[in-house]
Amino acid sequence: MIPAFTLTRTIEIRVTRFAGEVSKEEKRPELMPFLLMARDHGAISAGSAARHLLGVSEGRRQIARRLLEQLERSGALYASESREWKLSAAGHEALEKEAVFIAERSSWEIWHTRDPLLPHGLIQLQVYEEPKAFEEVRHDAPKRKAERPHKTLDELKGLRFAPIMGGERRRIDDLPDQVEPHETRTGTLKWEVAKRRLSLKIDGESFDLPAPELSHHATFEALLATVGLTSDWDKRSEVLHRSFSDLPDASRRSMSEDVTFPSPVRLHGYGDFDTATVLGIEINARTRSDAEAWAEWRLEDGVNEIACSRRFAEWRAQAAAPFSAFMPLALPDRADLAARTRPSETGAPMSAVAWNLTAAEDWNL
Repeated sequence: MIPAFTLTRTIEIRVTRFAGEVSKEEKRPELMPFLLMARDHGAISAGSAARHLLGVSEGRRQIARRLLEQLERSGALYASESREWKLSAAGHEALEKEAVFIAERSSWEIWHTRDPLLPHGLIQLQVYEEPKAFEEVRHDAPKRKAERPHKTLDELKGLRFAPIMGGERRRIDDLPDQVEPHETRTGTLKWEVAKRRLSLKIDGESFDLPAPELSHHATFEALLATVGLTSDWDKRSEVLHRSFSDLPDASRRSMSEDVTFPSPVRLHGYGDFDTATVLGIEINARTRSDAEAWAEWRLEDGVNEIACSRRFAEWRAQAAAPFSAFMPLALPDRADLAARTRPSETGAPMSAVAWNLTAAEDWNL
């Protein structure tokens, strides 16, 4: 089984202030009858709205017109050549949600970015309170600078998104040619691949996002490709084939390895990620010679008490068991292993392994 792993990266979030018009999605039940009439009758005029919805044909025609124009600005209605308004696709959606976009002209602060893991680039959009005039003329007040909107801001204009940091959907209707950039912020994207969970952490607060469609298996195989291990991966058994000589003792013993993928971990279509380590990947021998060397090492490593014939036979079977694909393996018998583990110098102390093997041989246990 492929172990669970997490991919992360830091993203830059631009902060910009501007004076313009932004629409916010709001529940406005008093406007729904106008949309219903436009839907049911195919079109609606100021006169018909005043007569059927406001109760007076002439006296409230202007009120009806202003309401219909407001719905036109919201995108729920569009004007026809016959001086009537018709329901748009956005209007059908507004009826389903019982909410429309209401425009507000003000000063705004927007946090925006672009990243292939994000559903869109709108992080936050709020009304910004302009400083009072006397604060503007203080000698130590920072000088304002103006520039063209960055492309990550410009591409949001006219689109309806709910800010990632929360709130109702918003739409930038009027974005000036000159905006005021401010110090950028940073966020951390965390993709828990096996759990299909994606989150963005900003200023200590985490926000859940839709996770990519790429499966756990496919993502792991893409990781292996970044370090040239694709040919060593067995998809059927989900095992990584390794050379015995390349492995530390802990991996030889556990039959698993922690593999580190150095930054940038580049996944096509999903961007670059920080250095990632996948813990406990199951491993096995790459060749028969690796299997025999590995099994012999495991046999010697498992000798932890007097190696009587019964115990030694069990240890021998356990040492070879992970390498069934290479059976039969040429493993030493007890006498051969005892001879190999004895010190070459006369009088040198024996290791515990050598003593356990030699004692069993000498006593014919």
